Amino acid sequence: MAASGIYISNLTLLQAGSAIISAILIGCAIYFIIKTDWLKTRVNRIQDVVLKTDIPKKEAQKTWADIQKHFFAGDENDLKIAILEADKVLDDALRSAGITGATLGDRLKKIKPSQIQDIDAIWQAHKLRNQIAHENDFKLKRDLAERALGVYEKTLRDLKVLD
Repeated sequence: MAASGIYISNLTLLQAGSAIISAILIGCAIYFIIKTDWLKTRVNRIQDVVLKTDIPKKEAQKTWADIQKHFFAGDENDLKIAILEADKVLDDALRSAGITGATLGDRLKKIKPSQIQDIDAIWQAHKLRNQIAHENDFKLKRDLAERALGVYEKTLRDLKVLD
């Protein structure tokens, strides 16, 4: 009887402590939901699947229009930006298609030649992107950028991301 008396007398303190801990954990959960865009991703998936909207496709098409502006601007930096952005769009498209992996390279390794045509050309375009990203003095020629963007565009059309 004495032990239950201690718990009852400290019940208010226990309730306050558990309320504080709960508030901290809920705050942490909300913080991580906001920082990781977890909620936005879920809402987009619900809109895409349940409401039959095509948000990822619309975003990809808008980004592709920006890629084309960079390509037609013509200077070397714009060409590099176009390649980097095209690679990102392909990465997002493969992720949306359910192909898992930490990087685009990991996702490409999981693709069978029967799933996407000309996987070797995609690898070459991705390697070009890596050269641009990792070699500060890399010189990109327009014809090389044009071929790579053609590969990205064909692949995105095959994946039905671009019309």
